[in-house]
Amino acid sequence: MYSYKPGLAQNEDNFSFRYRYETFRSLLGKNSASLQLMADLEADLNFMRQSNLNIQNPVRRLVDETLLMSQELNILTGNQYEKLYDAVESIRKKIFLTFKESTPSITGMMAVLIKENESADSQLIGGKSAGLTVLKQSFPELIPPAFTITTEAYQLFVEENRLEDRIRMLVKDLDVIKDPDLFKSRLQTLCNLFLSAEVPGPICDLISQYASEIKVSDSQLWAVRSSAAGEDDLFTFAGQFDTELNVLESDLKQAYKKVLASRFTERAVRYRIHQGIREVETQMAVLFMPMIEPEFSGVIYTNDPLRPDSENMLINTVQGLAQDMVKGKKQADMFLLSREENPKILKTILAVDPESSNYVYSSHPLKSVLKEIGRISFQAAKLSGHEMDIEWAVQKDGRLWLLQGRQLHIKEDKDIRKRVRGKKIPDLEGGMTIFPGRAEGPAELIKDEQEPVLEQKGSIVIVEQALPQLASILPDIGALIVEKGNPVGHLATLARELSVPCLFRTGKGVWLFKQGDILSIDATRRKIYRGSRWPAVRKRVLSRIDSKKRRISGPLYKLILELNLANPYSSGFKPKNCRSVHDVIRFIHEMAVRSMFAFGDRQNRPWRRNVIPIDTRIPIKIKLLDLDGSVIKKGVKLEPALVESIPFQALWKGISDPEVIWQKRTIRTMGFMPADFEEQVMGGTKGPRRPRDTNYFIVAKDYLNFNARFIYHYALIDAVVGPWPENNYINFRFRGGGANEANRNRRADFLESVLRFSGFGVDKRGDLVTSWFRYNSQKNSEKALEMLGRLMACSRQLDMLLVNDEMVKRYIDQFLSGNFKAFA
Repeated sequence: MYSYKPGLAQNEDNFSFRYRYETFRSLLGKNSASLQLMADLEADLNFMRQSNLNIQNPVRRLVDETLLMSQELNILTGNQYEKLYDAVESIRKKIFLTFKESTPSITGMMAVLIKENESADSQLIGGKSAGLTVLKQSFPELIPPAFTITTEAYQLFVEENRLEDRIRMLVKDLDVIKDPDLFKSRLQTLCNLFLSAEVPGPICDLISQYASEIKVSDSQLWAVRSSAAGEDDLFTFAGQFDTELNVLESDLKQAYKKVLASRFTERAVRYRIHQGIREVETQMAVLFMPMIEPEFSGVIYTNDPLRPDSENMLINTVQGLAQDMVKGKKQADMFLLSREENPKILKTILAVDPESSNYVYSSHPLKSVLKEIGRISFQAAKLSGHEMDIEWAVQKDGRLWLLQGRQLHIKEDKDIRKRVRGKKIPDLEGGMTIFPGRAEGPAELIKDEQEPVLEQKGSIVIVEQALPQLASILPDIGALIVEKGNPVGHLATLARELSVPCLFRTGKGVWLFKQGDILSIDATRRKIYRGSRWPAVRKRVLSRIDSKKRRISGPLYKLILELNLANPYSSGFKPKNCRSVHDVIRFIHEMAVRSMFAFGDRQNRPWRRNVIPIDTRIPIKIKLLDLDGSVIKKGVKLEPALVESIPFQALWKGISDPEVIWQKRTIRTMGFMPADFEEQVMGGTKGPRRPRDTNYFIVAKDYLNFNARFIYHYALIDAVVGPWPENNYINFRFRGGGANEANRNRRADFLESVLRFSGFGVDKRGDLVTSWFRYNSQKNSEKALEMLGRLMACSRQLDMLLVNDEMVKRYIDQFLSGNFKAFA
């Protein structure tokens, strides 16, 4: 680290530019390394707990680098930002306190029985098992015997099969992959890794031990179900992971691997991406439960999610297992019950006509059983303090079992009671609202046997059944219309969770619509129209789809990766507001660039005598100062081709473009010559720059500072361009002119339009234009500099020509179309 005495800041003329540059380059190198560390940490935090040394050691290095960058910024600025040290120290203390508190409370437990006196630690046994454990504490006799192979066992499985690095490599950047085949290929590879892996011996022993302890017969079959950390919690993951039913004891280990592999099905991964859920947050525990042979089974909601004020409970039931019902393959009978201690059946909606069907329940009084389910569920909701979604089953002997319990999330829709203006008759009416709201978009018809692939975001998707595989496209659709479907199925749960307007049981009339038809659907009022009815709604739908959720993933994410200082031009862009390492690095980089830019704008330096004139056809004097040996061969005059500087060569390519005319301009105005043009040309500034004055390039292999003063105006470029996009930037400033204020402002308008079209950020104030082009690839940065070279040449006396706003538009078109000779 360089030493620096604050007193030198008072006399910056004595501050060597080379020393400044070397400090700046050192800072940029640390910036690049720090951003790479943060990118690695973001990926690693996706897979590792923050107690892992592979997380903690890079974090310590990152904090050290940030402190060194703070010192170098203060060297560049004469200790203007000493408060950064306090900010870094405050963040460091909070990080290390997080490390101290991050040791897992429970370790080494790879199998747990579902017991009423057992802890419901969802991070260890997963959400589904935790929900059952809570129910068992209140209703011990209603929960079947079961055990869980925990997330600790999952970690052992991954470690012993050496899957960690391969998982990380295959999952990385999945959220930005556009190629659907590549996306599926990666996920299939991940699934195959798990299916072909060996179940570690300790896990095999525990599965055999616990299965033997709770099985009731030698012919016992098993249900093997997912119980991921976070499942059935804030996010339901409804139907996202696989369940294996009727599994022989000898096949339990293979079923265990299948459930683990289901973490990487397309629907599960897309769900996590959409919800912003890290991989480490869904470590997989697996629930093992003896199979039950129910006479009928179903799901109860302790409140109606669409009419929460109705004081009703909703039960769906089918004969046999509920698996096909929740998957949307089998329609259920629906019963509305009063929401009270001793509920009454208020309404019955049968899936089939009982008089024309063999569908009958057993001799057990169905209504009495449903009332008992309602009574128990109401009590469970009261005990838990929130509404419940409970899966249940009734055996032939009348024994009731509770198989799953999770919180029922009720979403309110502000538009649920809004009336639709107009009296247009809908093309289709009816069905069952799953989630209210309106949507517009092209119809996409997807058959059950087809793989669900969406042609266009925001489409209105029409299907026969609400199958689980539709979950992979659900986040990107405008609305869902289902011919059949059950309101308590997995897809219905996800539609509510993702706020997708949705109608079930619309009947066969829905197939009157054709692929590509523009549809307007009001799921609240159960009406579907052909054509565009609410154009603004479609924009809101696309906005919902594009605004992907990003959850803050724990204290370490906030202290390291979260960016709070997003706007460098806001009044809050100060050291005291840095709350994360990312904030500090962002602040340092911005202020370091500003410092170099401001320094390069003050060119009256003793080192001018060491510069080399550039041999050029351009009718202005240009000299070059070489900072790091970028000039291959030095002589009396310098050929531009001999300068090995990436940004210099890019800018020079534009400046020396043969299509650009640098000779003395012939004043003409493309047919718009006003009578008082001569007077306008002669007024407006303090006077021209002397022809003998020199313009300076300061260059290094990846650095350029160019201070050009053309007659009545000046332009300044400061740039770093190299192979690391996170360090690349171009700053450009332009001001002045020989014409009056109105003409100078029109030239500024011309520059602003061209720069914005070229991808620059721009701030225009009167005739001062300040613009920036940052964090782009080397190729794009070189193109931007090349464009600036042409722009400076073409605009150097343009203020003399732009006598009205129409001419500004014409010259913008000429430049963007490449007709640079129009500026001669």
